[in-house]
Amino acid sequence: MIEQYKTVKNSQWIKLNIKNSKFHGRVYPITSLDKVNSFLKEVEDEFRKPTHIVYAYRLIEGDSIREYATDAGEPAHSSGPPILKVIAGEDLLNVLLVVVRYYGGTKLGIGGLIKAYTETAKMAVTKSRLVTKTNKKVIFIETNYKELGDMLYKIDQVKGKVIEIIHDKNVKIKALIPISFCTRFENTELD
Repeated sequence: MIEQYKTVKNSQWIKLNIKNSKFHGRVYPITSLDKVNSFLKEVEDEFRKPTHIVYAYRLIEGDSIREYATDAGEPAHSSGPPILKVIAGEDLLNVLLVVVRYYGGTKLGIGGLIKAYTETAKMAVTKSRLVTKTNKKVIFIETNYKELGDMLYKIDQVKGKVIEIIHDKNVKIKALIPISFCTRFENTELD
């Protein structure tokens, strides 16, 4: 499983004018295909009658990465793949990058479109706030009262987070632990 990845925390729309065409770009944080569809609906509602709404995304699904790009009516491989190349080149995951184009009357040609969409995508990424996230898993850890302090210290050391402590015969700790450290805690045995 992918433990750490770079993604976007927040962003804003950027705008470029290239040979009278207007290009608007933005990067969205996503965690599912439902989020992709939700953001695309927002974009459709926000922009009235654009010529094209081109997008690409990279999404973590279990142990793999799902990538998708669409040219949305532009000539094949002129817009969606260049956007995908930008987000992959920045090693971004769980992001959707959207570029909205209003045609300005001057044809850009394939090379011009590739350049325009790439430039818009790069600027959208540059103007976004990027963060590194860690995938975590909720696990239950059982320990005795004597070892509770040590166990809480160990959780803190791996940058885990205690969600709940249940006091019974032994102590059960519900914690959010980075994926790579889960086996350390799942194999905890009581004395």
